[in-house]
Amino acid sequence: MKEILEGAAVIAAMSLYLIPSIEADARGHHDALAITLVNVLLGWTIVGWFAARAWAHSRREERLLGAAKKIQRAAGRITSQKIVQHAQWRTAMESRSALGRRDVKRYYS
Repeated sequence: MKEILEGAAVIAAMSLYLIPSIEADARGHHDALAITLVNVLLGWTIVGWFAARAWAHSRREERLLGAAKKIQRAAGRITSQKIVQHAQWRTAMESRSALGRRDVKRYYS
């Protein structure tokens, strides 16, 4: 019975020690391997454990995704503005060339 309790205590202690790694993996964190390495190698210092835990809870991907979406929207606005400007320029050029053709026709008629 004593061995079972000792085994359960070791498993519980290891589970508590590896909480940052487990959370990083469960969240699908892109740096899960690095978090696990920090947790295993520096977790015994307690500062390393809390650092790994904070890193596992970080949401850098969402901030980057938000920034990427803002950039994409800005690029879309600029592109649509350029298309509209080009269409306006082309319309103006076609109207100028149409006027020019009329003048040429009058001149040669």
